[in-house]
Amino acid sequence: MTINHRAEAERHLSTASYKTGDGPNDIPINPVAAGFHLGMAQVHATLTASQYLVADASAYRTALIAWREIVTRSVAWGLMHAETDNDHRNWRDLTQRLDEAGLNIDAEVDATIPQIDGDPRLTWHPPTVRAAMRANEEPPF
Repeated sequence: MTINHRAEAERHLSTASYKTGDGPNDIPINPVAAGFHLGMAQVHATLTASQYLVADASAYRTALIAWREIVTRSVAWGLMHAETDNDHRNWRDLTQRLDEAGLNIDAEVDATIPQIDGDPRLTWHPPTVRAAMRANEEPPF
């Protein structure tokens, strides 16, 4: 069973505030009990922060996975449908910059190419090289 640490922290703070302020000059009636509840409130508040950090980390991880899939698909599409060598070079430069940042997507691009009706053997070649390769192919008959 999970504990709602935020609710527990609020409960302990409320109890601690009840133990204080009733004496003369707002001196706690029971300083030991007030100290205990303030300590417990701090523990639960700390645990609350870690619960949100785990949720945030999970959300970031999901967002990064989605981002990587979108970038991979965009790069694959750009490499296969570049009309000029310069356009193709720009997509290659992007993949090289990602490699330098430790985000190599080459294998994912190769796996994505067949899904967009491309030929993985031609992915990384610029359009002029692809045209020359096609011209050198022998007819299928």
